[in-house]
Amino acid sequence: MPTSSHKMNFPKLPSHLQLMVFFLIVGCTENTNQLSSDTVALVNGVPITKEELVFRLELTVLPEFQKLMGRNERVLDVLIDELVVSQWAEGEDLTASPVYQEAVDFVKQQALIRELFFEEIKYQAEPDSANIYQALQKSIQELSIQILFTENQDISERWRQSLLSGKTFNELVNESRDNPFIYVNNSMLKWGDGSVPISIEIIAYQLKLGESSDLLELNDVYLIFSINDKTREIILTEYDYSLKWQRVKKVLQARIESRLADEYVDSILTHLDITQRATGFLEVSRYIEDKLGVSSEHSIPLPSGTGQEFPPSLDYNLDLPVVETPDYTWTGKNVLSIIRKYNYRVNSNSPIGLRSTLTQFLKGAVRDQYLSERAKQLGLESKTRVKQDVQMWSRYFLYMQGVTAFVERDTSLTNSALIAARIKELRRNAQITINYNLLETIELTGIPMLAFWSGGITRQLAVPPLMEFR
Repeated sequence: MPTSSHKMNFPKLPSHLQLMVFFLIVGCTENTNQLSSDTVALVNGVPITKEELVFRLELTVLPEFQKLMGRNERVLDVLIDELVVSQWAEGEDLTASPVYQEAVDFVKQQALIRELFFEEIKYQAEPDSANIYQALQKSIQELSIQILFTENQDISERWRQSLLSGKTFNELVNESRDNPFIYVNNSMLKWGDGSVPISIEIIAYQLKLGESSDLLELNDVYLIFSINDKTREIILTEYDYSLKWQRVKKVLQARIESRLADEYVDSILTHLDITQRATGFLEVSRYIEDKLGVSSEHSIPLPSGTGQEFPPSLDYNLDLPVVETPDYTWTGKNVLSIIRKYNYRVNSNSPIGLRSTLTQFLKGAVRDQYLSERAKQLGLESKTRVKQDVQMWSRYFLYMQGVTAFVERDTSLTNSALIAARIKELRRNAQITINYNLLETIELTGIPMLAFWSGGITRQLAVPPLMEFR
């Protein structure tokens, strides 16, 4: 992993300011039939293809995606903004920046993991017709459930004994109403909508009306739930049935992908001796606590800019090993560099919380390192998808470098409107051709099947097996 100590200086703009930069009015454009059949727009001779536009939306859900009006135009606006600014930045030789180069290295690592996902997992995840049909039958039923839950283990054990002695769910609910450590909640559940964890959904659709589940434990919460009502949709038209079939198939496939990906990672990592060294880990944790002012009463202030580097210190030994694997060792300095690379937000409400989230982060970083190395061993760097992925996100980071340069070179650019005006000027001077007919036909699901940007436009890019599809 990179251990360079150069200062990362992506634009230190407030998040609301950065998001506003995304939404600019399209500059002077013209519609023409001279574009190729898959080209949505041509910007100074560089095409934006339909495939790229859809792919970008699978990896980054557009803010306020739920607003249907003008959705495709807003997506295209984002890509055009990035293209004109990145073209300007390239002309200013900003690609030589070590900040930019480190960002590209990070993007390449994540692109390799996504390609590994395609090669080793995705094509094995095709659900069969019987499973799709069973899931579709569930998807046209809406369940009303009542959930009884607590975080108190002693209470959960009393519930367990009560169920064994023959007490009903309703009796437990009535006994629990005045207990401040017990909660009762009513919820509507529809298959595949993500309203409850998948494990609860599976059990719920196996229960009959009036039946209740056994005592369950999920993320340190103990719960029992009961089926209060079942409502079935009216008879579907042939068109509705076809749409539902496709949607159910997508959800099933994504769930299979998630399971297979977890199994794949386990097969790579479980036999390895990967150790987190307590002394080095506590040293780097204490360093972060000190530099960011963590206490039991105050949360850690967020870094003010993407990739902000932690200041040096002679008070802590950051050369101690923190993570040891059979193939490499990460010291405290390495860990700080990796945090910067991922733009990991080391915020927490307490030192204990920081150490817990930092441990989870390091597990993910180790996983990514091994997966990307596996992809290299399989020769996936030459794959078209990898090259296209790196090109697309390299352009994004060059765009960010360009916006940074705007602010650094002109201190009067103090708000989003002025930055937007600067980008609009670049668009006005660019030759932009848009194929509106093709743009209007593009359907965007907005489902991030493979990856997503965490926290708006920060660069914490997640990759499979990375998230459980709901």
